Amino acid sequence: MLVDKKLFPIPTGVTYLDTAAEGLPPLAIEAALAAYWSAKRRGTPGRTRLFEEQKEVEAAAARVLQTDADNVVLLANSSEALNLLANSIEWKAGDEVLISDLEFPSNVVVWLQLKRRGVKVVVIPAVEGAIELADWSAHLSARTRIVSVSQVSYKTGTQIPYLQELSVQAHAAGALFCVDATQALGRVPVSVTGVDYLVASTYKWLLGTHGLGVVYLSPELRSHFTPGTAGWYSAEKVFYPERFETYTPKTSAGQLQAGMPNFPAIFALRPGIECLLTVGVERLDRELRPLVAALRNGLAGQGLAMLTPAEPRFASGIVSFAWDQPEQLAARLAEQGVIVWGGDGRIRMAIHLYNDEEDVARCLAAMKLR
Repeated sequence: MLVDKKLFPIPTGVTYLDTAAEGLPPLAIEAALAAYWSAKRRGTPGRTRLFEEQKEVEAAAARVLQTDADNVVLLANSSEALNLLANSIEWKAGDEVLISDLEFPSNVVVWLQLKRRGVKVVVIPAVEGAIELADWSAHLSARTRIVSVSQVSYKTGTQIPYLQELSVQAHAAGALFCVDATQALGRVPVSVTGVDYLVASTYKWLLGTHGLGVVYLSPELRSHFTPGTAGWYSAEKVFYPERFETYTPKTSAGQLQAGMPNFPAIFALRPGIECLLTVGVERLDRELRPLVAALRNGLAGQGLAMLTPAEPRFASGIVSFAWDQPEQLAARLAEQGVIVWGGDGRIRMAIHLYNDEEDVARCLAAMKLR
């Protein structure tokens, strides 16, 4: 086992397989939130500690991404971050955004709202839960302004194994490359090589709470980027004689953060990230791959209509299958102590560092009693 289950709030007799919806923070989160309150209760003298924690947690998030801390900022969530990107681009009629039908609504709605400005959203359909690099290549053109893709699909668990190759093709077409890593960061290795902009919510695989998202803004994009939002927190300096005439944005990814961040969520994120860094995401992914394969193969062996591709190169921490009444099945499994996600025409199961072989066996046994 990668970690002691006693470090997490898992009730006795419960198999928790729903991290893709809500991750379980380590119990150390209580001490982290107490540390926030200890600083906050001091009023303005406590601000120094709040600002220090922000810098330290951003640096920790940067280590997970294997990048410099200047490239990382903590915003409210992935949706806010995607909207910020969309509103920072000078669009013109005829521009195109390239996505797939494996995307979560956050990475769809933000682009659909640009239709009023003449922007076209091109959606690539998956075939049996997968999309190949050639499918993206066939849709790239001089009109493509952004390619926005989830490294791991919320719906099927399909992981895109060719992100760097896709980024090269996107840039060759003159487009920006955006990655939604919400279902990847903290669970599978994530690389920002070739990525212009990356977002990931923290309340799932990163083992944090709501109200926070990790955002990566590449140095290359920053060199010619004007954020679509601004505030005192995004400025290099605030109180100076010319402040009613001009301002200078921060040179770091902090230029995206208009105002005070969510300090409680920042304090709460530290224990989760520290746990992941201690285990190591590469090791975590390597050792959990057999569990994911056993779960998918076991479900397929029961004759279920699998949505998750069988090929190992597409594997992540998520396994899904189609089901007509998913909410009802999820409720029946919960009665047996197995917590999964049921909705959107499917059952979704997720395996993280606090899961083991016993969880997989118990889930498969419960499915036989469905």
